[in-house]
Amino acid sequence: MTSRPADYLRVVEAITDQIRSGELSPGDKLPSYSQLAGQYNVSISTTQAALRILRERGLVEGHQGKGTYVTQNPPLA
Repeated sequence: MTSRPADYLRVVEAITDQIRSGELSPGDKLPSYSQLAGQYNVSISTTQAALRILRERGLVEGHQGKGTYVTQNPPLA
């Protein structure tokens, strides 16, 4: 799988949309990096880049050894 520059943005937008629509709720656990990579047909490093942006935007938070979760009060703007 090759990674195009826009691939990580596609993942960011998809997960952001799921949070804003309520499909993913505060406290929900996101799939693993490898599951997300398969779901969006991107590399694991692309998935990691997307989740890093989502963390920077305050939409998700990572818990060492437990996974990545939607924050309790994600900004919806």
